[in-house]
Amino acid sequence: MSEQKLHDELRPSDEEINALLAEPYTFSFQSVRASLNKRSTLFKYTWITLMAITTLYLMGWFTGLIRPFMAAGASGLEADYQLHQIRFLLAFIMLALGTVALNYDYWMRETLIVSAWVQFYFLVTGIARYARTMPDDSYQLLAAYAGNLVFILFLLLILIVEEHRLKQ
Repeated sequence: MSEQKLHDELRPSDEEINALLAEPYTFSFQSVRASLNKRSTLFKYTWITLMAITTLYLMGWFTGLIRPFMAAGASGLEADYQLHQIRFLLAFIMLALGTVALNYDYWMRETLIVSAWVQFYFLVTGIARYARTMPDDSYQLLAAYAGNLVFILFLLLILIVEEHRLKQ
């Protein structure tokens, strides 16, 4: 009798068997959609806006349309172009990590906070670089640059607040 009881205790439950037989969880955009559906409408639209801005930026970058509006286009310095390439790489990595975090619904808030701090770094150092290397009469370009970065930072802050509300 005790041998049968011991056998029953060692036998996996139906939930455990189903979990072992289920497909492994891999990256898919269906998972991103499911993760977005769990969040608020504001989060969803803010995320979509951020992705649309990123897509438009990538299109402008690869077609060369934004080159005249970059710091390197206005100042003519190769160092500005190299700094922009480094910032572009960092932003692309942040975007990829944010999408992976959203897909797995894991450390989303922390990923967004790091992204916001990096964006704040881009804002401060970019404005300082513009102010130092640009001609004195280029305040409109500086204001447009700062406005773009502040808008993206604002979107990231909305995502952080909405993610915090979801977790509470």
